[in-house]
Amino acid sequence: MDKENIDKPIVSIVVLLNDFFHLASLTLKSIVDQSEKSYEIIVISTSNQKRSHVMLKPYMDKIKTLEYSKETSLPILMNKGLNLSQGKYIHFLFSGDVLVSKYVLSYLKDLIIEKKYPQLISCAFLRRDEFLSPEAIGFSFDYFKRGKIPMNIQSCWFSIETVQKLNNFNPRYKVQPGFDMICRIFLKKDKRVIFSNRVLTDYQFKKRPSKLVLLKAFENLKIIYKNFGLFKTIYWWAIHDHFRMLKLFMLSLKRAFWRP
Repeated sequence: MDKENIDKPIVSIVVLLNDFFHLASLTLKSIVDQSEKSYEIIVISTSNQKRSHVMLKPYMDKIKTLEYSKETSLPILMNKGLNLSQGKYIHFLFSGDVLVSKYVLSYLKDLIIEKKYPQLISCAFLRRDEFLSPEAIGFSFDYFKRGKIPMNIQSCWFSIETVQKLNNFNPRYKVQPGFDMICRIFLKKDKRVIFSNRVLTDYQFKKRPSKLVLLKAFENLKIIYKNFGLFKTIYWWAIHDHFRMLKLFMLSLKRAFWRP
């Protein structure tokens, strides 16, 4: 391994600031508190107003790159972060997301070395809903085959080399470019994917408009159809957890009419 590659940080952490700017300090504090220092921080903001970046001020000396983007589309922001990254892996966080322990990156570094640099590391995540208690979900190939989909990209660490070889994140998908990349990695014959049952990240629950939820579901179907074909799409839809979606809808309706 050449010196240039050795000197690369293990991970480039790309913090995407598109909303909830006041929560950015929570995210950055959880990063700079890490015991493992083989990382770089890249912040991409869709706002160029100084008041939106007040919370970044205590961490400016730790941020390698602060980039402004006129574009707000998620895949464009992710690809911009990818182009700026010098690490071996890339990890995306949004304002308010946190690494749950100061030993997260230390654990990941040991795992990466032990497993000989996998193309994707997918960890367990806390699924949060507005009306239900948080639930820890461990993702795996079996979990995926049963119609489940990782609910947030914050629990995934992508090999930058692999993402670049697969032509970056697809700009066709406005909310699920990360899921499309996961599917493309799954399709590789020589895939090296590691699943961990540890929850390494947590995030602030942010209520999203219904049209965004519907767009996410629609893009999931498009991605599965494009990568796995019509039969797999029908099968996935048939075994999907529709009861959970109905339960959330009924809870939302109940709160709207019977709670203040």
